[in-house]
Amino acid sequence: MKTIDQIYRFQIPGHTSEVWKLQCRLRIFQSYAEVQTVLIADMAFEIGWFNPSIVEKLVDQVVQVFDLDPSHLVWIEQYASEFSAYADAPSADFSQVTFEWQDGKATNPQWTAIAPEVAQKLIHEDLQLLPA
Repeated sequence: MKTIDQIYRFQIPGHTSEVWKLQCRLRIFQSYAEVQTVLIADMAFEIGWFNPSIVEKLVDQVVQVFDLDPSHLVWIEQYASEFSAYADAPSADFSQVTFEWQDGKATNPQWTAIAPEVAQKLIHEDLQLLPA
């Protein structure tokens, strides 16, 4: 069951004094009794922001804002097809990302390409009804 579906905007410090203002489509599903699945989709115009340091900050913020339990969380990223190479999984539309948790912060993200059918099973929703 989908509990959140919105455009999520967040800011993170850039490499200099600038602030990056990014956005993604955020959907949170209560997939199983105690498991929540977060599905984020890039907006197809912000190239390359699914990188480790940005994803760690995004995950930390989403966990905090939506009061999620990281020990019962599945994180899935959906990519616009022309940007799928940023997931280190060329031609993948979806990746599951796992994290190590240190002092309540996400670290060491690891991407694994998954088929749309696997993503659909993880969220318990028909992905054809969920545009990117």
